Amino acid sequence: MEEWTESRSPFLCSLPRLPSLGPKKREIGTYSAGVLFSVAWWVFVDAIVLSTTVKDLPVSIGIEDYVSGIICTIGMIIVNSIDLTILQGESFSYSGSGLAGKARMFLFLGMACMAGGVAGSVAILCIKYLVPKVTGPYLYFGVAPIVQNVTILISCAILWISQNVESEAQYNFVLN
Repeated sequence: MEEWTESRSPFLCSLPRLPSLGPKKREIGTYSAGVLFSVAWWVFVDAIVLSTTVKDLPVSIGIEDYVSGIICTIGMIIVNSIDLTILQGESFSYSGSGLAGKARMFLFLGMACMAGGVAGSVAILCIKYLVPKVTGPYLYFGVAPIVQNVTILISCAILWISQNVESEAQYNFVLN
């Protein structure tokens, strides 16, 4: 029990240490986020193209299938355009510059867009595919937007973490 108090961790079981990625951790994170983002859109485009080759679809693909992925992508752009150092400001007032508060508001807006995209794709699956009892390979057209949005969400988290990691090659210039 003494180990727990000395480690200053709130958890009794510690996570195993991940291997150090070295000086390339920022690049590895950025590339992996890009791969996940492209896989997300690839899955969705695959479902759209596949739906055009199938005759007599029980459910037609419409604009509502596209909207959740677009909103989730907009949320990813909003979240990853905010710098972590701005969020660490101590100012909670909206008077004056209030940069930290405004950045937190935009971070919330981006996260809400991504959560709304995931929720929208789940709603589309339920309303268009599960309630009418669409089965078999046609269910893929409803699952693809969920896979797309969840993968975009994971890609956003990886990109957010990797872009806000200190790098040895990063230089901070201060004007005196």
